[in-house]
Amino acid sequence: MTATAPRRTQAEPAASGSPVATYYLLIASTSILILVGLAGVLSASSNAALRADSGGNPYRLFIVQLIALGIGLTAAVIGSRLSITMWKRLAPWVLAASIGLLVVVLVAGESVGGNRNWIRIAGMSFQPSEAAKLGLALFLGVVLATFRRELTTFKGILVPGGIASIIVIGLVGAGGDLGTAMAIGLVIGACYWVAGVPLRYFAVLAAAGVAGVLYMLEQGSTRGGRIDVWLNPENCDPQGTCMQAIHGLWALASGGVWGLGPGMSREKWGGLPVADSDFVFAVWGEEFGLIGALVVLVAFGMMAVAINRLVKRHRDPFVQIAAAGIGAWLVGQALINIAVVIGLLPVTGVPLPLVSSGGSSLIMSLTAVGVLLAFARREPGAEAAFAARPSLIKRSVAIVSRGRRG
Repeated sequence: MTATAPRRTQAEPAASGSPVATYYLLIASTSILILVGLAGVLSASSNAALRADSGGNPYRLFIVQLIALGIGLTAAVIGSRLSITMWKRLAPWVLAASIGLLVVVLVAGESVGGNRNWIRIAGMSFQPSEAAKLGLALFLGVVLATFRRELTTFKGILVPGGIASIIVIGLVGAGGDLGTAMAIGLVIGACYWVAGVPLRYFAVLAAAGVAGVLYMLEQGSTRGGRIDVWLNPENCDPQGTCMQAIHGLWALASGGVWGLGPGMSREKWGGLPVADSDFVFAVWGEEFGLIGALVVLVAFGMMAVAINRLVKRHRDPFVQIAAAGIGAWLVGQALINIAVVIGLLPVTGVPLPLVSSGGSSLIMSLTAVGVLLAFARREPGAEAAFAARPSLIKRSVAIVSRGRRG
């Protein structure tokens, strides 16, 4: 393997196994996570809606989530039917649009939790940094696949993929959203790794990333306080600075093996802030126990296996690189969120993809799944396998006809 080739060269044989397994793994894992998310958000958001407006609709936030789900599923279905060539053409436009919206955020955006990362479009809030994750993964897939033979120098690494990455992280960081900036860093690192950047350059990139994180920590007392709580939990107030961290662990501990039952979480009643978003995994674990928590982990594991198959089996380097970036976003961010809930990382404020409440996150995560499905449908041997199988309607008609004859 040369220093400029993808980590799996195209000369290597594709891995054995069903060519449609990737597609169905993605469908299954996404379906599980969506159902978990609906149950968790319904439980965790109903009481929050009542506290915000005692005379209002307890299902208000859940209805918003359902609307976002409908939009996201539509985007996923459409995206899964687009060709790989079309996604290559759309990549720079998706990135350019997201960068433009990130600029709008800095000029006229709204601050939530101390971070300026929201804008209002048609009366609804939208977080452009979620779109930037997808746009950057697609764009890096295009440019790194095109210029992969030039990735042995800093100039080749920086132009144009590195410049685009710096712009996106810089705009997100300027809004103070360290958690999202770290998630975008995972996307960038995965893309460059699969593209075949020599290992010696990753040390430099890692040092730059650490320096950026330390700089952002110095710019805000809230982020520094979260680090201090994580490092010194014995010195913090359970009803103050370490309220989220401690009550998240209490929720998981209360769930035991089988959980307290659907809707029976105690911590969501004020003890656990943002229970429907950043800490929805804690509420889910409290209500469905260790078994429920393992279901979420298995679902993300299935997604990771599917994405790994895309990277290893697909012959198009664009697909390999873009899939790795999307996988680092969805699975990597999930691991960060879960690590925060169980106390392995300080509170970062990143949602659990496909599970947490939040229209922007759900819509863009489902759009990213649609991209992965489009890649999976064109995995070597997959198109022929799908063509050889009768459609769902034809199978249903055949079953009904056999039943009548019987």
